[in-house]
Amino acid sequence: MLRRIRVLEVVRPAAGGMKRHVQGLVQGLDKDRFEVLLAAPKDVEPRQWAGMEGVECIPLEISGRTPAPGDVVACLKLKNLIKAVRPDICHFHGFKAAAIGRVAVAAMNGPKVVYTAHNSVLSRLNAHLPQAMSSITDPTQFQLSKFQGKMCLYVERTLARFTNRVITVSKDIYEQYSAIPHLGPEKVSYIPNGIDLKRFSPTAHFGDRERERAKRAIGCAVDIPVVGLVSRLIPHKGVKTFLLAVASLWQVGLAPQVLIAGDGPSRLELEAFSLGLGFGDQVRFLGFIDDMESFYEALDVFVLSSFSEGMPLALIEAMAAGVPVVATRTGGVEEVVSASAGGSEGVIISDRGRLVPPGDPEAMATCIQKALLFPQESRMLSDKGKAYVRENFSIEQMVRKTEEVYEEVLVCRD
Repeated sequence: MLRRIRVLEVVRPAAGGMKRHVQGLVQGLDKDRFEVLLAAPKDVEPRQWAGMEGVECIPLEISGRTPAPGDVVACLKLKNLIKAVRPDICHFHGFKAAAIGRVAVAAMNGPKVVYTAHNSVLSRLNAHLPQAMSSITDPTQFQLSKFQGKMCLYVERTLARFTNRVITVSKDIYEQYSAIPHLGPEKVSYIPNGIDLKRFSPTAHFGDRERERAKRAIGCAVDIPVVGLVSRLIPHKGVKTFLLAVASLWQVGLAPQVLIAGDGPSRLELEAFSLGLGFGDQVRFLGFIDDMESFYEALDVFVLSSFSEGMPLALIEAMAAGVPVVATRTGGVEEVVSASAGGSEGVIISDRGRLVPPGDPEAMATCIQKALLFPQESRMLSDKGKAYVRENFSIEQMVRKTEEVYEEVLVCRD
């Protein structure tokens, strides 16, 4: 019997999309062909990451900050771990884990290095990002963000020679990383995020009765529209833009119930911001919730408000559930929602949803209003979105393509 390929998956502290991506990958890898080890923060219950038997979980502390005082210690610990477990492949998830990981393996004649870029740190160099955010956040953050972007680009260029393959979750990130010297298209693979379609795609047509039942279960009135957002509560997710858009809807006499799922360091600030806009209980912060299927079922419109994204799982899940979407034109979002039809002033009504510029609450409010007031058009868009997601974003496709990358890098000389 052939020896299984030993893969060490390494992740920094993570929540939301990256965490679910890693969970799905670890669960889905063929255990007859791959021996999987997972190095993750020790303050996370191992089974929350692995989710199944047959995966060895190893505590490893990597700070989510860039940079952080403990990075040198983390690098040394990771280097010792790699020497101890002797993986064939080290698969690093996210910029921080990949930076520390590639430094750790640079002097070794050992494992192949695979790195998944879940979101592009290089997008911080984009001019539109600070311009869009300047109206609702501290302008000094932009200077820091641009400096971080330049620093991250330098790190990526320096460590590219120690990278066998970069996996990007969107075509936008693929283009950015393919342009980095010592990488190029031959060392970059595009593998979009995948979801459990059986979980988020109801087999029967989702109707008004099911939505009413879901609304009652989550504590909403059935006769008032529900607009929802799923997000890590951090500045670049643009939740303030979303709240300002809701305030604009109130000014024209449309007051939907608003549900915000997710948590993060900006939660208290956002709750205070919401109260300052006079929303009261009309806007509810739910924190992280497990039953996302019921959450999506309760929504009349799903909104994604981010300034920067890779390939957002929440957007894919909402579309799989058949919910009409309004999303910002950033990263892999356009790739999912599509931009096949034009619109004015940066707004696009595509064949699968509505797209708005990042940081534009008025455009977002207009699209939410149209999504609610024209339900037949919204249903048509959501049906097409659901069909597209079912064809292109399954967890099985993502895992299979990742396994192919593992096998390819093992036979490459570089």
